[in-house]
Amino acid sequence: MYNHILYFLYWLINFLVLYLFGRIFPGSIVLGNYRFSSLESAIYAGFWITFFVWAFWDFAIAKGLKFDTKLVTWGYFWLVNSFAVWLVARFSHIAGFGIVNYLWAFALGLTVFILQRIVWKGFFPLRKA
Repeated sequence: MYNHILYFLYWLINFLVLYLFGRIFPGSIVLGNYRFSSLESAIYAGFWITFFVWAFWDFAIAKGLKFDTKLVTWGYFWLVNSFAVWLVARFSHIAGFGIVNYLWAFALGLTVFILQRIVWKGFFPLRKA
């Protein structure tokens, strides 16, 4: 049950960051297309970003990557979040989310990673219980 709650919270974080950044920077982050409104696009894109982050996370665990230092953790998850944002934006016709360049992917990736890390720190004690 813990993983389901954490996944949902990561999805919620991704959705909120995409939606807020889309509202604040409408010229650089595009939400919506002929099929989806901006709200729907943020929901779908947030889901796919969360899905890719968790898939890469499971892959790293399966390959035995050790997240023993903060530098490794920060570097890996910033890169994975940024790649997931970029990947979802590349398929804007599916999720209705687009960015103007890869620098926005790095900025969004860093923002969602920091917020995800705050949630992780808050829920990590629950996992041990």
